[in-house]
Amino acid sequence: AKQRLYLVLEFIQGDPRPWKRSEFPEVAKVVDGDDEPLRIVLAAAGRDQFYSPVITRGVDEVDPLPLVAAMDPMTTQLPYLVHSLRLRAMLNLGEGNHEAAWEDLLACFKLARLLGMGMSKIHAQRSYMLEERNCAAMEAYIRTANPSLSQAKDYLRALQSLPSLARLSEKVDLFERCAYLDALLVIRTNQEGAIAYLDCEPGLAATGKMVNLFWKDVINWNETLRIGNRYYDRLVKSLEKPDAAQRREEATVLQQKLKSLAEKAIGIRGTDDTAKGGATTGSKSKLLAAIVAANLMSDIDKCLASEARVKQRFAKLEMTLTLAANRKGFGEE
Repeated sequence: AKQRLYLVLEFIQGDPRPWKRSEFPEVAKVVDGDDEPLRIVLAAAGRDQFYSPVITRGVDEVDPLPLVAAMDPMTTQLPYLVHSLRLRAMLNLGEGNHEAAWEDLLACFKLARLLGMGMSKIHAQRSYMLEERNCAAMEAYIRTANPSLSQAKDYLRALQSLPSLARLSEKVDLFERCAYLDALLVIRTNQEGAIAYLDCEPGLAATGKMVNLFWKDVINWNETLRIGNRYYDRLVKSLEKPDAAQRREEATVLQQKLKSLAEKAIGIRGTDDTAKGGATTGSKSKLLAAIVAANLMSDIDKCLASEARVKQRFAKLEMTLTLAANRKGFGEE
């Protein structure tokens, strides 16, 4: 029984592939039981716009929560829905119901793109993750279903009509910039409960406590906000470069600069001259800006890599369908 469980888990978590009820009856039973809710999900996939509010209503008398700790349940719930649809699509594909499989797969792509309309980089990251798995499933569909000329053209047209892929630069320019400004405001107001929630980004809560213990009276808060805004201006400009390699290079240079500045503050506590006032107000303001920005931008390189991977995967999928249509155009369907 344990071996069977491991086999089922490996199958569910592995690359999408066609399967049959007789192969994994336990999984099939779960999928069949989801028919009614998935009908609602399919209807939702037909929408042109997506909106889900970021929840900042707090708990433990912390209200509002810092933006870095704010939640959008759809970033965790929607991937499960897409996974269920994709799993059912591969079941239909394995049992020869190609039309139903295509309907589910197209909905998976739509839902991934809709999630990418959310405000934060988390929305973009989850959207990219779903898109990669969807591309893998679509590649399996093409190999198995062997679409005709007209079908290949229809599939290509449908995929090219999807909402645009999430743009990381848009998320950074608005929501992530606001998260930086908000984190500084949380530190400035010194709300102990809210500062604790800053630890959603490793190191931010410790920074907030350090500032309020040693630096609070010597920080030029307006200057720290302005410096951070300039960092985000620079990052957004880098993310909008047309060349992927250049985007990664410029973002990495900025990350390294911020990390280098932030590391200068690692030993700054109540026991050294800098914390006691040896450093100027200006230098402390710059250090604080760098520490907060470095924390919030720490995963940008991973986001960029995921974005580039998805674009390449989708372009390859378009090429595969184009070749399928052209190849069949020279012979019989």
